[in-house]
This record gives sequence, structure tokens and C-alpha cells, in this order.
Amino acid sequence: MIKRFLEDTDDTELNKFVKDFPGNESYHQPEAKTRVSRPQVSEPRPQAPELYEDDLEFRTPSWPQPSDSQQYCSASAPLSPSARPRSPWGKLDPYDSSEDDKEYVGFATLPNQVHRKSVKKGFDFTLMVAGESGLGKSTLVNSLFLTDLYRDRKLLSAEERIMQTVEITKHAVDIEEKGVRLRLTIVDTPGFGDAVNNTECWKPVAEYIDQQFEQYFRDESGLNRKNIQDNRVHCCLYFISPFGHGLRPLDVEFMKALHQRVNIVPILAKADTLTPLEVERKKRKIREEIELFGIKVYQFPDCDSDEDEDFKLQDQALKESIPFAVIGSNTVVEARGRRVRGRLYPWGIVEVENPGHCDFVKLRTMLVRTHMQDLKDVTRETHYENYRAQCIQSMTRLVVKERNRKPRAQSKQVSGSP
Repeated sequence: MIKRFLEDTDDTELNKFVKDFPGNESYHQPEAKTRVSRPQVSEPRPQAPELYEDDLEFRTPSWPQPSDSQQYCSASAPLSPSARPRSPWGKLDPYDSSEDDKEYVGFATLPNQVHRKSVKKGFDFTLMVAGESGLGKSTLVNSLFLTDLYRDRKLLSAEERIMQTVEITKHAVDIEEKGVRLRLTIVDTPGFGDAVNNTECWKPVAEYIDQQFEQYFRDESGLNRKNIQDNRVHCCLYFISPFGHGLRPLDVEFMKALHQRVNIVPILAKADTLTPLEVERKKRKIREEIELFGIKVYQFPDCDSDEDEDFKLQDQALKESIPFAVIGSNTVVEARGRRVRGRLYPWGIVEVENPGHCDFVKLRTMLVRTHMQDLKDVTRETHYENYRAQCIQSMTRLVVKERNRKPRAQSKQVSGSP
């Protein structure tokens, strides 16, 4: 009866019924609750008294509709693949999916997770430069990474260079580019090849590389392996003098002593002192001697079959450019109305970043943009694994030798006892 009365009675009769209801002296008509900027009706709808509360469960609740100015806080629904932001993976972007959400699981975003974690952690790279003084090693390094690592360097006289022994110096700098942090370590070898007697002058360099392998092996075999600092040398730029007829005996001995320990990239220094024809002849001569003496320089990995043609052509051009004929310069000169890094001569300007003048752009492309990670992978999977295998074999021999010595000592004691 009450339900039918509420449904068939309009607002005017309901108000009259509430006024005539007994005990309404203590009853106050509640104000109509409205949200912000809701249009006001001429006569507010009264609330039902407590008498009807038991019957309200039979009525479907009606909620007020929010206006445009109202703001509600609610949990955002998961973004569909089409609504998610684009990732730096280009055509392999797992978010660029036209499939329905029901077909989308989400594990295709694993590369993005690895990318985000790697960028947050940062990267490290250790580069060694070796060669006799005066070949432009410091200038080339500053040109490659657009930084000044040798501002406090002291230049030695000719007499001091003759008496100087081979040293190992490290320069570390943190570089950030587009949110990606790189900790670059440059290992220099001042005094190499400058003495009158250069017999076995490569030994300090080889010992330094082995020390870094040993330190990493100790850290890796320890209890706490969470924050291991990688100081292993990932690449060695060996500078070859342009004055001569190919490789010198010192060049051959150095590369043969280190090619099993580090990735060697040969560099033909000061290419601006040679004509283009002389550069091609020296490159050909150096490649022939490298093959003749069995020197294993860094080998570029083969391109995958799914790579585009432009990348394959670029990789082939890099392979044919070894040794890289480079020119270094930290000064900016004006050429044909534009400012470029280069060297100013009476006969013209040599541009460092002009592929027609030198291989600087190709070296930077290989070292930084395309093969830096491969250099680190080869160091870890080949050179370090060889050193680690030798260490384990030596440790195994010592253990076996110690075990064999104990029974002999015991047998001597037994045979010598009364």
C-alpha cells in the first residue's frame, strides 16, 4: 500500500500528507542536496520520513548526474595498446598493436622494461689509446667525445721523453646525452715507444689489462656481487705513424702481445700529412702485414639477414676502412660560410667531420653509435672468458697437486715409522 501510494502520488499531495502527518511538529523538512551548479527547481523535493525507510529498499536508487564543473577522482583504466605512448623501438614498438585488448597479454613490452632499467642504471665504457707521442691521441679522444680530458696535462721536453718509462694513466668523465648517462674511462700510455730501447715496452700495458681482468674475477667470485665495477678495457685504439712503409717492428710486437687480451682497432694517425693516393696505399700495406703476421684485430660482426640495405652498406664501408685514417682537431674554423671543426692550412681547410677528408666520422660511428655494445660483448664473452678459463685451470692444477702431495707425505711417514 505504501509503495503504491508513493508511486501514484505527485509531489504536491505528498507534501500535504507530510504536513498532516501526526507528530510533524518535531519534523523538519530536509533541504534538497545538490552538487555544484545544479539548476534549482522551483519547489525542492522533500525527503521521505523515517516511516518509509523500511520500504526504500524496494526502490531503485537514483543518483544525481554530475555537471561539467564537477571533478571526481577515480582510478584510471589500463591503457589499450593504441592509447599507450610510443616507445623508442620504432617499427618494433610492442605498443603499436591494432589487435583487440583481449588478444594483448603484455610481455611484448619486455624490451621497453630492459631499456628503461638500463637507462636508469647508466652505461660504462673503457677505451685505451696507445702509440708513440705526437700522433694526436689526446686530440682525437677530445674530438670523439666533445670533451677536454687533458686540460691538466704537462708536456715533456725531448730529453724527458727519452728518459720516461711507460706509465698508465686514467681519465674518467661522466657524459650525458638525451637522458642517457655514460661513464667514459680513457686509459693513456704516455712514454710508449719514446725511449731509445723499446724492448718489451708493451709489458706494462699487458699487465694493466690482466690486472683489470683479475680484479673483476675476484669481485665476481666474492660474496657480494651486487655492485661490481667494470674496469675491463673494452677497446684499444692503436695509432700507427704515417711516416714509414707500413708497420714497424714495435707495432707488430705490441699488437701480437695484446690481440688475445683486448679488441684492437688500428688507426692511421695524421692522415692530413698524406695524399689520398698515399692513404690508400698505406691502408692496403697495413692490412697485408696484419694478415701476414697473424694479428687478430677487432672483427666486425656479420649483419643479420633482416637488416636493411643501408645498414649493410654502412657496415661494409666500415670494414673496408680499416685502418681508419683520421684527423683530430678541437678548433672551430669557418669554411664556405659555415663553422666546422678542422685545421687551417695555407692551401685550404681540412674538415674533421668531412668523409671526403678522413675517416673520423666512420670511426666515431663504429666506436659509439653502432658497435660499442658489441665491443663490450666480445670483451666479456671472449677475452675475459679466456682469462677466466686460464685462472680456473691454474687453480685446479694447484688443488690436484696439493691432493697428490698429501698421500705421498703420509706414505713416507708410515714407511719411516718403526
